[in-house]
Amino acid sequence: MSVRWIGAQRDVLGGDVGAKVSLHELADVPHLYALGPRAGVSGEITVFDGQPCIARVVDGRVHVETNADTEHAACFLVYDQVHAWLEVVQMWAIDDEATLMATVKRLARERGLDEAAPFIFRLHAYAAAITFHVLDKRDGLPHTPALHERAKVRFELQRRVVDVLGFCSSRHRGIFTPGDSDLHMHFRTTDGQISGHVERIALEPGALTAVPRDAVPRERT
Repeated sequence: MSVRWIGAQRDVLGGDVGAKVSLHELADVPHLYALGPRAGVSGEITVFDGQPCIARVVDGRVHVETNADTEHAACFLVYDQVHAWLEVVQMWAIDDEATLMATVKRLARERGLDEAAPFIFRLHAYAAAITFHVLDKRDGLPHTPALHERAKVRFELQRRVVDVLGFCSSRHRGIFTPGDSDLHMHFRTTDGQISGHVERIALEPGALTAVPRDAVPRERT
């Protein structure tokens, strides 16, 4: 399977915050990895190898649910099916989006992935710092870009080991990546207690970076 998506960010910003796909509809897809905003702009959905991770704001704090039997739906969702990953340890710090973009694109290129096509990647790393948000729309008003920004409840996290799931594409801004970025990333802490949409991240050296193993590696010259 290649990267697929249902719904689009620009439709959400245009006011369509209804459910486009439920996780139950994809429950039979093996090795599913997915992310997107929860329907109603009321949380963040992340799926790691079929295991959902639903982040919401409860009493001003992040509340994470991992019950696969609970019904949740997304107002847009990007996903892929990955049976095996190629993992490479990065020996340098990754402390901005440009460095992260170059790192994942380099690995994808070395694995023979089509750089013009969207691709999925994973990170397992010690994060020096993460700025993230969880959507929490409660105004009951027709949704707009301004209200979308207002619905983002931001948090800071430092010095934690995290798993990051991301999708990279230079052609899908406003569809499944933000309008100002080629990356859409969610994360969870390894204990599963905190999750959300990554805005900024700084990773210590030693990050484990992974792309799908399906591609045939290019010969080095």
